[in-house]
Amino acid sequence: MVLLFKIKIFTGDTIMDERVEIALKGNEFKRMLENSFEHIKKDYDLKLVDIEVLSYLSKCMGENTPTDIYKRHRINKGHISQAIDTLLKKGYVEALPDLTDRRIVHYSVSDKANHLIHEIEVEKKRFEDQILEGITEEEAVIFQKVTHKIIENISRMA
Repeated sequence: MVLLFKIKIFTGDTIMDERVEIALKGNEFKRMLENSFEHIKKDYDLKLVDIEVLSYLSKCMGENTPTDIYKRHRINKGHISQAIDTLLKKGYVEALPDLTDRRIVHYSVSDKANHLIHEIEVEKKRFEDQILEGITEEEAVIFQKVTHKIIENISRMA
C-alpha cells in the first residue's frame, strides 16, 4: 500500500507537490538506479541487490552479518540471503565463522571483487552527480538533514 503524503501549512496549501510525492514513493528513483547499474548487472550477471550487498560489505567496517545489512539497508532478508549466496558462488565474498558464536557468519569481500567494487563506486559517483546536478552544497546539506528527520519520523511510526 502506497501512502500519499499531504503536508499542509496553515493556509491549507500543500507543500509537497506531486513530484515530491512520486520521489518519496521511490519507484522512479529505483528505476533510475536499476538503469544506471544495468551494464554492471549484465557484465557480471548480478542483480541490483547483489550490487548493494557487495558495496555495503566493501565499506562496513566489521558490521558484516546479514543482520547488519538488514539494519542498514532494510532489504528483504530473503533477498540478502540470495545475494550472499550468489556472491559466494561467484567468489566475490568469503564466509568467516564468528569466533564466539557459531550461529553467526561474517562476510568479507574477496580480492576477486576489487575490480567490480571499483566499477560500482564509479557508477555510484556518476549517478550521485547526475541526481545532484544543479544543487548547491548548502541545499544538499539541508536536504540531508530534512531526509534524516523524515526517516526518523517514519521509523517512530512503524
